[in-house]
Amino acid sequence: MLHVCCLIIEIFKTPQTKLYTKMLRNEQNFFLYFLILKIVLMNIGDHMANGLKVTAKLISIHSYPVEEHTVQTHDGYILTVYRIPDSPKLKNINSSYEKPVVFLQHGILCSSDDWILSESSSLAYMLVDMGYDVWLGNARGNTYSRQHKHKHPDSSDFWNFSWHEIGIYDLAAMLDYALDETKARSLHFVAHSQGTTTFFVLMSTMPGYNEKMGGMFLSTVDFLGYSSFLSMMLGGFELLPASSAQRFFCDYICSENSSLRFLCSSILHFIGGWGTRHLNQTLLPHVCETHPAGASTTQIIHYLQLYSSGDFKQYDYGIDINLKKYNQETPPHYELKNIKTCVDMYYSDNDYMSAVKDVEYLARLLPCARLFRIPYNDWNHYDFLWSVNVKEIINKRIIEKIERYEETYDHMKNT
Repeated sequence: MLHVCCLIIEIFKTPQTKLYTKMLRNEQNFFLYFLILKIVLMNIGDHMANGLKVTAKLISIHSYPVEEHTVQTHDGYILTVYRIPDSPKLKNINSSYEKPVVFLQHGILCSSDDWILSESSSLAYMLVDMGYDVWLGNARGNTYSRQHKHKHPDSSDFWNFSWHEIGIYDLAAMLDYALDETKARSLHFVAHSQGTTTFFVLMSTMPGYNEKMGGMFLSTVDFLGYSSFLSMMLGGFELLPASSAQRFFCDYICSENSSLRFLCSSILHFIGGWGTRHLNQTLLPHVCETHPAGASTTQIIHYLQLYSSGDFKQYDYGIDINLKKYNQETPPHYELKNIKTCVDMYYSDNDYMSAVKDVEYLARLLPCARLFRIPYNDWNHYDFLWSVNVKEIINKRIIEKIERYEETYDHMKNT
């Protein structure tokens, strides 16, 4: 039985409201398409083959044991998954019992680093200190998962994927691997941003996973896709790879003593929401050196397709390819009704990537949903990871829910 618990709901999505979509469609789509083109052109020919890999190093520096595992997907991508099996704070406690497993999945342009940057407030360490067996996933194309059985990351063929493939291949393979390795009957799942989208993809496309669940806490939004010239022109490129310009920016602009350090937080504010007072400024150098971690332009294009009209569908290749791939002119919907277990959603007013109306609309579509709206009107997309008070506002709530589930599950096993 696979139990998925406490998935932070910030889906990398745009407003569901039909009126709002119609008003902004032409102007904002043009701007976003132009931005993607600019990003791609800026990074062609000026990137390092691999970004800075620090997950294992930071975990070790923080005095926790770490394991590196390799997972191969059904379509040949080779992913790196990290495990923190134990805590130094529990070394005098009997660890012979079967530890509950928690799997943490990152968002777009991110990686396993998201969960371990702060020793005092990172969710991964808090969970391990509570006696959980913690696993950190990495989606195809990011710093830790740039390998394939036959494709090379310098070829466009390697980058010909969206978050659909991350859901049905990467997430499925990583979850199954963690369960097999631990011999656990269930696991809890926590995700941020695109990690939530990919889980909805998995659960709605492969409903057999519902049979392995005791519960689920996540969210996504219903969108309508359409064919786009950009799909053909920009699909299959690497988006924001690690570059020499990024390294310079981190070393000289985001360093602790830099007078221009405000530019680091300004970038996060521009993407995730202006005006937050919660971002932990001391983490900025670490955030800069590990982000962006790489992704495919096709992931963004897929989001833009959904943005245009508000329906949650698979990737739109255009009528001709759709007919060959889907046996219909338009992409199939993701059937959210296939998700049978309860969902916990954490959302905020100032998150530029997840509108309040989207979250609340989604809650009405799911069989069971529990909403928690952050009690700060300036809390943004990245505060869910790197806020100075994320420990109290988010992480402790997640752990309390997992603890309650475990207590209930143990009671049910003993009756």
